[in-house]
Amino acid sequence: MSYHDFILINYFMEKLIKCKFNKFFVINNIDESLSLSLKRRLFDLGFTKGQKIKILKKSLLGKTYLLQIRDYTLSMRDYLVNALWVD
Repeated sequence: MSYHDFILINYFMEKLIKCKFNKFFVINNIDESLSLSLKRRLFDLGFTKGQKIKILKKSLLGKTYLLQIRDYTLSMRDYLVNALWVD
């Protein structure tokens, strides 16, 4: 993969925490900075590549996010939401 291809791929990806509310996005990657146990827990919850995800709400202090993935709604801390890359 050339440098130009790398820039084009990353141009379309953004972190989920910076996305708009009430709009579906597709999970593209999970950040490498997370520990293996946290990655495994996210995979068990259904956070896999190609899965649709939507931010429903953010708490007043901005530390917790309400997410919809598959057929359920869950609450996640900001550092976990920041580790998700979406298209």
